[in-house]
Amino acid sequence: MNYEITETDSKPTNPPSAFCVYKVLEDLFVYCPIRKRAYSVNKKPEEIVRQWWLYKLRDQYGYKFDQLDVEVAVSVGSAEAKKKADIVVYSNGKKLTPRIFIEVKKPKRFDGVEQLKVYMNATGCRLGLWSNGSSPPVSLLRVEATGNKEEPTWRELRNIPSSTETLQDVDNPLTRQDLNPISDFLGILRECENFVKAHEGVDPFDEIFKLIFAKLYDERRNLKNDTSRAKFFVGAMEPAADAKSRVNHLFEEAKNQWRGVFDGSEFLALGDETLAYCVSSMQYSYLLRSDADVLGSAFEVMINPTMKGGKGQYFTPRHVIQMCIEILQPKDHETILDPACGSGGFLVTAMEHVFTEIRKERDDDHEIMENQKDYASNNVFGIDYDPLIAKVAKAYMLIWGDGRAHIRVADGLNPTGWDTETRAIYQTGKGSKASVRQFDIIATNPPFAGDISAEETLSTYEVAYATDSKGRRKRKRKVARDILFIERCLDFLKPGGRMAIVIPRGTLKNYNDEYVRSHVLKRSKVIGVVGLTGQMFKPFTNTKTCVLFLEKRIKSLSEIELVMNDPNIVFATSERPGKDRSGRLVHGSSGEISSDLPEIASYFLTNATWSAT
Repeated sequence: MNYEITETDSKPTNPPSAFCVYKVLEDLFVYCPIRKRAYSVNKKPEEIVRQWWLYKLRDQYGYKFDQLDVEVAVSVGSAEAKKKADIVVYSNGKKLTPRIFIEVKKPKRFDGVEQLKVYMNATGCRLGLWSNGSSPPVSLLRVEATGNKEEPTWRELRNIPSSTETLQDVDNPLTRQDLNPISDFLGILRECENFVKAHEGVDPFDEIFKLIFAKLYDERRNLKNDTSRAKFFVGAMEPAADAKSRVNHLFEEAKNQWRGVFDGSEFLALGDETLAYCVSSMQYSYLLRSDADVLGSAFEVMINPTMKGGKGQYFTPRHVIQMCIEILQPKDHETILDPACGSGGFLVTAMEHVFTEIRKERDDDHEIMENQKDYASNNVFGIDYDPLIAKVAKAYMLIWGDGRAHIRVADGLNPTGWDTETRAIYQTGKGSKASVRQFDIIATNPPFAGDISAEETLSTYEVAYATDSKGRRKRKRKVARDILFIERCLDFLKPGGRMAIVIPRGTLKNYNDEYVRSHVLKRSKVIGVVGLTGQMFKPFTNTKTCVLFLEKRIKSLSEIELVMNDPNIVFATSERPGKDRSGRLVHGSSGEISSDLPEIASYFLTNATWSAT
């Protein structure tokens, strides 16, 4: 949304020839050509969006101001809608028949589009548009119910028609140049989720994720240049069954091309109209050119909430991950593992870091691509016990250049339950000589909650045993999951390897956990500790955590007193977590997360002593 700011001595009294914002001392004003008066916009930025659209409708779409109205009351049954319509475009200057409803500056796409549907249903209007002035606008088509259906269905259009166009005129083939990077993917997914819940008896995210998978394949395989036609779309006038057949073909091709994400027997279970609605909502998004954080955050929020809290699995904020990877400084020849990888945030961020270094060091595009592909395919590893979350990780990594081959669905704590393929990747040796494979870097946020009591698991861990007053070594009845992960991560780490692990702060100070600290100190050097506030993992938990940075010793210490020979430890505590008390991200004026973690990473890199790098 581009516009000029004109400085004047007084409020405007006449409409400008082209849209602009007037600045009078410290106050900002716009002049509304419909209501014929000036409005202060210091505390109402949505008014700027509204006035910008009024001029856009005149200058770009050919509608006259006398066809437009603002703040229009809409009757819903025998009452009026709670909110007035922001803009109504009428068929002519008599203003009797609404042609397009426009809703502007809703804080969330989902809220704004739902309000738009209220106006369109109440009046029978077929066309609507939502815009906040920054995200790509949503052009909505209302499709009347037919047959035995009681409710209309909805599709998104490429654009609204101009004053001289019909629906058929804007129903053109979709090409790559029509797609846009998405800034509110979560809003789109929420819309689809609610529509699926209202019309289908299937798991919403599972089915929506299949569509995302098919769209990724379409973008990667079919959109070779700006004029390439997309196959992931639904035309405004197209039968829903035809769209489903085409998208289903994409899904089948994607399954064959990217094996290991979906089973061969899985299929699109959504009904024709529901699938058409979801596809139309996603079809203008360019996922492969969207910010990875936008996509990853949307995936994580959409995953069933019961998977997030019951076993203490809280998705790690992206700025915490970014700090960890910045401190670990992975190289293109090093392997990295997350044994509780969730949706793959640590792994994707490591890939992004290494890809950036590859681009800095090389000037041949073909060589850059080959090196990035080699790193993603050969050096990135992840394990997660939940199949759905592992699917998300694989798809997320596809967006960033693959690496999905080494994502396995397994219990990272219990190798006895691993299947043959997982053993082939993550174990060395056989039988009694089998041990876990070791990696250059471990970066992880393992589940906190829940104790493990299974004998077959505990019997393989040193931290599961304690020495009583008589010097006898006895196995504990249960051990906290996060404590077992600390030992397992050290098992996975090569001597001299580097590790970042998020743990509850109590592990570093509780009296009962002294034996855990001794285990860590004997096997590794503590390079640094970064304290995180209780707000960092809200709204899921207010547990205070820290990130422990370790370097595995070449040989474990025989006596704990020998740690006195280690280098000084870097300590830092975050005071600006980048989240408010409710857990919402706090952004600065430039859109960046308002956090001190980048400063901490810089301080850490300057003062930490890694002997292996």
